[in-house]
Amino acid sequence: MNEHNTSRSVTADILLAHGSRDARWRKSFETLLERIENHSPKKIFRLCYLELCGPSLSETVNDLTDNNSKISTIIIHPIFLSAGVHFNEDIQTMVYELQSIYPHLKFKINDVVGNNIIVLEAIIKVVTS
Repeated sequence: MNEHNTSRSVTADILLAHGSRDARWRKSFETLLERIENHSPKKIFRLCYLELCGPSLSETVNDLTDNNSKISTIIIHPIFLSAGVHFNEDIQTMVYELQSIYPHLKFKINDVVGNNIIVLEAIIKVVTS
């Protein structure tokens, strides 16, 4: 089992992408998840989508808690380039609702990846190469 540690509490990381009905769009996120899992094989990672396809955030949290009773913290990584309504309102509301369903869990929402300097530098490199 992939865990952040072997003590009582376990952290799970969820990559949250927008979602699309087009499976070709989802492929890049599935590849990203696979590469992340290969990079950190002892950690728990899941991929879910905000809308238009599944699994949803709530389905993913439910699956995680059903399959690992030691999970105490869930970190959500919004895989968005900018923070708009989805990040500032929709995701916040979803996590608030999840917190009421799972009061024993600690939820943490990271900033959108597009606000990370490493991502910004990578985009500059790609665009200017």
